Amino acid sequence: MTGLRKSIPRVAPKAYEYVKSVLDFGFHNAHSVGMTGRLERQFAQRFGHTFGIAHCNGTATMQSALLAAGVGAGDEVIVPAFTVFSTPAVVLQCNAVPIVVDVDPDTWTMSVDEVRRHITPRTRAIIPVSICGLPPDLDPLMQLAKEHSLVVIEDNAQCVLGKYHGRIAGSIGHFASFSFQASKTITCGDGGILICTDEDLALAARKAATLGFKDLTVKPGNTAVSEQLRCQPDYQRHDRLGWNQRLPEIACAVALAELERVEELAEMRSYSARAWHRVVQDFSWLVPQKTPDGYENAYWTWAARITRDDIVWADLLSTFIELGGDGFYGSYQPAHLEPVFANLNAAVDAAPDRYPHFAGRLPRYARGMCPVWEKIQPRILMLKTNYFDTDDADRQAEILAKTLKRFN
Repeated sequence: MTGLRKSIPRVAPKAYEYVKSVLDFGFHNAHSVGMTGRLERQFAQRFGHTFGIAHCNGTATMQSALLAAGVGAGDEVIVPAFTVFSTPAVVLQCNAVPIVVDVDPDTWTMSVDEVRRHITPRTRAIIPVSICGLPPDLDPLMQLAKEHSLVVIEDNAQCVLGKYHGRIAGSIGHFASFSFQASKTITCGDGGILICTDEDLALAARKAATLGFKDLTVKPGNTAVSEQLRCQPDYQRHDRLGWNQRLPEIACAVALAELERVEELAEMRSYSARAWHRVVQDFSWLVPQKTPDGYENAYWTWAARITRDDIVWADLLSTFIELGGDGFYGSYQPAHLEPVFANLNAAVDAAPDRYPHFAGRLPRYARGMCPVWEKIQPRILMLKTNYFDTDDADRQAEILAKTLKRFN
């Protein structure tokens, strides 16, 4: 792919054809042209699983996985400090306790040693995150899960076609969650999909996403109960708690078209990442996220850490923009330092009877819980890789080089 020069459309041409077929058929309660089924089947197969369940977003996917795994009030779920807040949020949505653990100092993915240290009799699941496009160290996490009867949910919102020791990221955990939000490699504006191989877990997740209808199946696209059943006045519809988190078929049509060109989309992101990487090789004070041997980073973003104390993050950003750069992002706050956790601690302290599932069980979410990531996080910059023209990526890399020289 080195030396690649190309431009691709922002939306797959096939998307227009697939959307038109949905619109031509019209919207019906229990009938469709089958786009949801095609997406669920093909996505699961492409990422090494048997079953797919399309969702309205990539947060609902993880909530369904936790509910399918039986996670509930007072249970503990281990999540990393470096992640979008959706990851711990879904744990709270299940009335369970997020246990936030520190990261590896070089890869910034979930530390296996920290996971091991935080497993308790209340632990029910682990959500390792493929952050910035880099898979975490999954084999030892799966071994820990086996030893302690835990469910592993890969949060792969940022990792499409990444690899871990020859296996595609998303194929290793009991579940894998993907996002179709607008910034993601495969997108339909918003949405997500959950994949797995265990049929019982897949059915439980389907029900969790579809109002708990008791006669749903794991068949691709089975998101509604047949009219023959629903029309009966004595029909009892719901046998477990579930939410209404289905992905509309018109969105599935777009996501399907994007899935069918996923290699091309991933290739464009890798091109941008290589362009950034070539630039920073000349600047030892900017250290990229480490991709260990045997891993392939999918580069949802290209991230690096500023190691010189005299360089102010905001000054670097303003100079980059001044020279014509698109800008870059800082890292999200360490998950445990988001204000929602401090507010929750205060609420439980003030009214423990109102939160019996949290009282005496919530950690004290505060600075010092994850010292490795707390130190690194303020010095991170994350550069875009979603360029659809390689000339644009090259131009931005040239501007970054000019920017860094000013600080050299």
